[in-house]
Amino acid sequence: MADKVSFTSFGSKKKVSKVRRKSKVKSKPKTDFDADDLLDEVLAAKKLADDSISSAQSSAIASLPFLEFSVTQKEPTFPDVWNTLNMVVSNTGTGPAVSTTISFDNLRTRGKSIIDFLEPGAELAFDLDINTDSRDEKITRMDVYYHTTEGDTFTAVRRDKFPNNYQSTDIFLSEIPPGEEQNSNKYEHRNVMSGDFNIVCSKCGARAPTSFRICGKCGSRLQKRIDRPGGWGSNLSDATAVEDKREVLIGKLRKLGELKDKGMLNDKEFTAAKSRLLD
Repeated sequence: MADKVSFTSFGSKKKVSKVRRKSKVKSKPKTDFDADDLLDEVLAAKKLADDSISSAQSSAIASLPFLEFSVTQKEPTFPDVWNTLNMVVSNTGTGPAVSTTISFDNLRTRGKSIIDFLEPGAELAFDLDINTDSRDEKITRMDVYYHTTEGDTFTAVRRDKFPNNYQSTDIFLSEIPPGEEQNSNKYEHRNVMSGDFNIVCSKCGARAPTSFRICGKCGSRLQKRIDRPGGWGSNLSDATAVEDKREVLIGKLRKLGELKDKGMLNDKEFTAAKSRLLD
């Protein structure tokens, strides 16, 4: 189509200006749905779902192992003679137990004493040979150490006496050895920690040791400095550290195991308390 031409008089000279007509742009025909838009919506919904699942998994604080075990002695023990113990270890927690080790302070052992991995709900039965070189009855301590996949450490402590005349008897029933109930305060259970407790950044959710003042992930201030005056600095009021609920739960679970090791909780009370913690 030819352009429209107009003339404007400026004395002897004429200025020519061209006016272009606006071309009509054909609009995209409307349809019931647009394939590209629909794909974008599906991808956005999938990302939202994945983020929600990931967030739920990262915020779960009850995925923790808890090992229970029984030990049975078949025959009486004598010095310098190998005896077989039957052990059953079960994971009644909600998370896997990693690198479980079983050790004794006054006994030599041979056989299986390390369990690499034990899933929640799994049970493992095996034999372990022991040998004592003591001719007098001596209190022996058994330690069972195990870890979470994040590196947290738990320990269970039981004690019994060797050599002995037990036969087809369950042993290592409590942290307090048989006949020593009146001296229970001598056998105080000491928790084993894998390191410092952690705190959580409320802005990004990253965990950090309690000694950290700055979040390594988002850079926000975790704690106030206590070596400076209260009004120093403009961001002292912006501390973002919050209590790590997972660490609190681990502490309660350790305490529960301690009470069971001491014989202060029976099996029914222990099971009920553990279920309330982990469910």
